[in-house]
Amino acid sequence: MFYIKQNLFLYLTPRQKSQLLSFLKSFVKKHSNLSVEDILDKFIEEENYYSEINNPHFEFILDYLEDEDFMREFKIFAKSVFEEMKYKETQKPIIEAQKAKAKEFRKKAQDFKMSKMKPTKKQLYYYEKVARAHGIAMKDVSNASRLDLRDWIMEIIDPKENVEDFADE
Repeated sequence: MFYIKQNLFLYLTPRQKSQLLSFLKSFVKKHSNLSVEDILDKFIEEENYYSEINNPHFEFILDYLEDEDFMREFKIFAKSVFEEMKYKETQKPIIEAQKAKAKEFRKKAQDFKMSKMKPTKKQLYYYEKVARAHGIAMKDVSNASRLDLRDWIMEIIDPKENVEDFADE
């Protein structure tokens, strides 16, 4: 994609080219259900409309809208945007798997860190209140870690019930 951008619209200034390519990329993505030729026609139609009402998106493009080089370069860029979208779609499952693994790794790292830390006063106080409220005997907290207290509190608040118990009824 980078090399394609370098070789297109060389008659524009770098700033004009950047503005145009950014707009074209979002325009092509917005109208991705159309063919490249239809997108080009729609772009030219919109730009002509906006120039007629004296509010063009890009004044510097108006002279090039009928130019064959502009149309050819537009099609090349639109095709590259479609290829990029297709590539990103194929990479989506891999990226999602990487995100899930990273999330799991962060959770394990946090659990490890919590297992080495002493519980806070708030955590001890909260555990005591929750245990009393649910009528559960408190465990010995003298050698407990933050992870232990978090797990004990979660057991009290959200007990894991067996699905089999409900299936029998």
